[in-house]
Amino acid sequence: MMENPNLENWDEERYKELNTYFRIKIELMLRTNPHLVAQQQENTTMHLQQLVNELSEEDKERWEEFMRLDKQKMELDIWNHLHGKGTRFRPGIGFTKSDDDTTW
Repeated sequence: MMENPNLENWDEERYKELNTYFRIKIELMLRTNPHLVAQQQENTTMHLQQLVNELSEEDKERWEEFMRLDKQKMELDIWNHLHGKGTRFRPGIGFTKSDDDTTW
């Protein structure tokens, strides 16, 4: 069986660390950032890029790293799915593991 080329640079611990960091960071921003709070109160549609725009420069760099890891995770999940192993795919939800509900 072919080796998965996406495993070479995959850092699952860093992915989980950044996932948790941004889950908490975004939740905090939505509660404390006056601009974002006002948008929510007006029931204005909010896009992820608007949240990213509100991040500090340091957090924007972390976000770029997280997006690279997230893309790599998706490629890894697809590879594993196509080779009959790994997480299962649920239409409309994506790749899921019943024992790991801690990441977005």
